[in-house]
Amino acid sequence: MIYTKNTYVSGSMCDSSLKLSILAADEIVENSVTELMGDLGIDGIVAKEKYNAMWLLAKNNICFLRRPSWREEFVIKCYISKYSAVRLNIDTTVQSLSGELLVKARTELAAIDLETGRIRKAETVGFREEMAHPAENEGMDFSRFPQTDYDDIETVTIRSTSIDYCFHTNNIEYVRFVLNTYDMEFLKTHEPLQIEIHYASQSFEGEKIDISKLSSDSSDYFSIRRDGNEITSFKFAWTEKTS
Repeated sequence: MIYTKNTYVSGSMCDSSLKLSILAADEIVENSVTELMGDLGIDGIVAKEKYNAMWLLAKNNICFLRRPSWREEFVIKCYISKYSAVRLNIDTTVQSLSGELLVKARTELAAIDLETGRIRKAETVGFREEMAHPAENEGMDFSRFPQTDYDDIETVTIRSTSIDYCFHTNNIEYVRFVLNTYDMEFLKTHEPLQIEIHYASQSFEGEKIDISKLSSDSSDYFSIRRDGNEITSFKFAWTEKTS
């Protein structure tokens, strides 16, 4: 099955350049995954109520070819591209009405048992092989991040508006926390190429999380930790704007 939706870049989805923001792109990907799973009848609500389980977003990789501008129309397509006994890979594309590929993403999901906290086989929470679609976005394999030499740059306190329906920090909020470590001058002069996110654990209202950073020639890496234990890690790749 392929989930498809036609929409456009609304004002709340724009950044200061009047292009689709990184946060909005992340929201498009995560919402499309949720809606696909809902159409398949195996979304998080069903998993919780029917199977006493929860789907967790383990990894997300989003590549930007061209960010659409304010009021530009586009088509979203989302499908399960690959699966194993315990994980689903879901690919999402954002295309212009003429068929130009604008944004592509791969999301990795895993289900955990709400009683034991252990990983569940996908088939035990409703997934069936015929739900998958054979096509895959090319060049979307997940990467390994450096583990050392990060510098602490910021501490954030989790507030109530960052909490989702499962009462832990919404995945998108971590993207916001990291983006806020860049100043406006950098964001005005650089264009995003890729954001890759690995989710390892959860955080909750009132907790303090520490953000550290490691920069290389091609990318910035971030580690978000609570009491020294990593919750989330990021890779941001940028290119300098030519005009």
